[in-house]
Amino acid sequence: MRVVDLVQCIWQPGSSMIKNNCARPMKHTIKGEVGIIMDKDSGERPRYTIMFPQFGGYAHPLMPSAFEVISETI
Repeated sequence: MRVVDLVQCIWQPGSSMIKNNCARPMKHTIKGEVGIIMDKDSGERPRYTIMFPQFGGYAHPLMPSAFEVISETI
């Protein structure tokens, strides 16, 4: 998986993290939606920032198990 690959979200997060580590209800339903990988957090358990342009550019960090790649860059 690489930045700019298209993915489809296969899991709906229960909350969204905001400032000061406070969790808030998700503003958008992203399960089933197509997004673009914008960034990869290279940690022990990597997370990817997925941007959903259909929601005004809303972005959400997701683990690889929460989405499937539908179009890879070569």
